[in-house]
Amino acid sequence: MFTNRSRLSAGGVLAVSALLSGPARGEALHLAYEANWGGLHVADFTLSLDQRDGVYENRLRLETRGVTRYFSNFSMTAEGQGRIDAHPASHVAGHYRTEYVNAKHFRWLDIVFTPATLPAQSKTGTQPLPDRPDAWNPRDKGPETLDDVPEAERIGVLDPLALVSEMRLKVREHFAGGPSTWVLKGFDGRRRFDMTLAYLGPATRTIGERVRETYRVRVTPTPLAGFKKRHEEIWKSSPYDFYLSRDGAFVPLQIAPVNHGPVLTLTDICPTECELRDEETN
Repeated sequence: MFTNRSRLSAGGVLAVSALLSGPARGEALHLAYEANWGGLHVADFTLSLDQRDGVYENRLRLETRGVTRYFSNFSMTAEGQGRIDAHPASHVAGHYRTEYVNAKHFRWLDIVFTPATLPAQSKTGTQPLPDRPDAWNPRDKGPETLDDVPEAERIGVLDPLALVSEMRLKVREHFAGGPSTWVLKGFDGRRRFDMTLAYLGPATRTIGERVRETYRVRVTPTPLAGFKKRHEEIWKSSPYDFYLSRDGAFVPLQIAPVNHGPVLTLTDICPTECELRDEETN
């Protein structure tokens, strides 16, 4: 059941106010989501989007659940910081780090984006799990490598979490007279991709057994460099629709695949950073 502990603004006057003032005044969203694929609960994650005084800090925590956890034991954290320029309004990535554990090892990846006029630089490393040292392969540096992404393709790019913040900003700008389509440049430390965004208009959608009034945004990924062939084909066929709240806050209520993939549904809005639910309570 969807609960709302932070009481979002509602109504036309408040929505217009939020559109005009926007993230420049500062906002912090603390959200919790459930991922389901083919009717199975596969993961829970929390997302914090904090924008204050021209800077941003985004955080994500994810834990796999059920059968997915049994086979992969995958969990991750990610954090990104940067600034928000005013003219034109846009995110400028500064630093991004992700750490994750799977059935084989612990891995970290770190990206430095500054100065923005130079190519983003990333480093990665692994180490064995304390209880599974024999599963670790120190030569395993992941399915994709930075060497496959030209330096010119790593200039002016955003990390994966900043892309979510930037999308909300662009949709907000659309209602102030801006365009309805955009192309955002993404880089996750090993792979370079574009995200083409298209505002598709209002949509009434049942989310968590509740009818919601939303804005629908189609996000279509285009892999450009650093991808294995099979991953490239998956990305090419994996557009998603973001359903944002139609109350001026533009909260991502649900992220649903157009063709295949998990459905990500908002389960909670928290006054501070959300806690991951215990698997036993899911």
